Amino acid sequence: MKLYFYSGACSLVPHVIARELNLDVAVLAAPRPDDAGRAEYLDTINPLGAVPALQLDDGRVLTQNLAIIEYMAALGEPGVAYPKLGTFEHAQALRWLSFANSDLHPAFKPLFAPQRFTPDEAGYPLVKALAKDRVLDLYAYLNTEYEGKEWIANNQFSAADVYIYVTYRWAARLGLDLSPFGHLNQMVERIQARPAVVTALAEQNQTAI
Repeated sequence: MKLYFYSGACSLVPHVIARELNLDVAVLAAPRPDDAGRAEYLDTINPLGAVPALQLDDGRVLTQNLAIIEYMAALGEPGVAYPKLGTFEHAQALRWLSFANSDLHPAFKPLFAPQRFTPDEAGYPLVKALAKDRVLDLYAYLNTEYEGKEWIANNQFSAADVYIYVTYRWAARLGLDLSPFGHLNQMVERIQARPAVVTALAEQNQTAI
């Protein structure tokens, strides 16, 4: 299988999960809009040009983080990416993964691309300020959820922790003040010590935060 990624993007989540599960997955940098091979990527992998995309050995392609992670989890050792399917614990892990995907990740979009939210360049600072407040509010909520436990769902490592960690990397890169979130910061230290995370970061030419 082949996993297409952009370095440091949300595609880092299934990349880490693939390494946690010891799956035979080759990782390839997807071509950016101005890169050679972009047209082929659009034609054969993802017409939207987005990542992640997982190409199976038979040529079929799966997109979207939640779908790819669910597929990988079914291929690997049970209980690594998720608790057992059909259990309440699995639903809890999926709840937090969905939160990261549907609430936390989209909150960053105005920070990365304010032009998508207003045509007026003079309005960019306000768009970014409001988005920053939203992101920090979400991290404050997560910080309370991590209190007294190592991992967000069932106190068991799952893909949800990885997704939260990846967004936290973006926040650090943007210079947001993350010092108030002691429990989250402790989770980051724990997750960055995991061999699968170390490997995935190296394969994307990324470093720990």
